[in-house]
Amino acid sequence: MRPANAAYRERSMRVMIAVSSVIGGEKFSSSSVGELSIGEDDFSVRYFVEGDECLLHVRRGVVTQKRRGNLTFTMTFAEGECTQCVLEEGGASFSYPIFTRVLGVSLTDGGCSVTLTYLQGEEGVLSQLAFTAAAIEKRGMR
Repeated sequence: MRPANAAYRERSMRVMIAVSSVIGGEKFSSSSVGELSIGEDDFSVRYFVEGDECLLHVRRGVVTQKRRGNLTFTMTFAEGECTQCVLEEGGASFSYPIFTRVLGVSLTDGGCSVTLTYLQGEEGVLSQLAFTAAAIEKRGMR
């Protein structure tokens, strides 16, 4: 919790989101409108894809991607580290490894971007993700 007199103030902005990925040579893309919230030492983007709620959170070099709805999963990425993707379906939960080769993060007054190159699953399927969120409008948060 921040002191009442703290000079720092959280910000948020509506953003246009573009996501493109390549998984094992197969290309996917989507776009959405969402909300970028910028904290003192982190930022997150909340948006919807195919009716599912998604959250991309970045803090201290770690990216967490969550999706809840028809498809439910949590993926964590940290450059040079092996982490896990946890999938939930029909009341069951299972996971598989993710090794993040390259993680790039950018945050500016006009939005953010995250790029990832990683290997997923026991087979080490090469995957890439490019996520951008560009400001539509800015406003302060309390």
